[in-house]
Amino acid sequence: MNPEAIARAGRREQALEALESERGREAALREQLAALVTEAEGPRVDQAAYARMSPEDVELVRAAFDTEGFELDADEDDWIGLGEISLGEEESDAAGSQEEYEGEIARLQAEIAASRRRQQAFERYVEALGE
Repeated sequence: MNPEAIARAGRREQALEALESERGREAALREQLAALVTEAEGPRVDQAAYARMSPEDVELVRAAFDTEGFELDADEDDWIGLGEISLGEEESDAAGSQEEYEGEIARLQAEIAASRRRQQAFERYVEALGE
C-alpha cells in the first residue's frame, strides 16, 4: 500500500470533479448572458432582419419566436435605452433599467472570468500532481 499514491489519486479525482463542476457553471453563466443579451437586443435585430424579408416570412418568424410582445415601435422608449428617452419619471426608469442591464452583463462577465480562473487553477493542480 502506497499512501501517497492513494492520496494523489483521491486528490486528482476531487480536482477533476471540481473542474467539471466549474465548467458546467461557466456554461450556465454563458447561457444566462446569451439569454439576457438576446432579450435586450433581439427586437433591434428583428427589426433589421424583418426589413429585408417579405411580410409573409416575417409573420412566420414572429409566430415561431413569439416576438410580437417584445417588438418596439420606432417611437417607443425601451428598457435598454435604444429609443428616445423623454424627460421626467420615464427618464429615470429607463436609465435605471439600462443601469440594471449593464450591471447584470458586467456581473455575469465577471462570474465567467472567475470561473475560468478557477478552472485554470484546477487544471494546473492536476498537472502538478503528475501521473
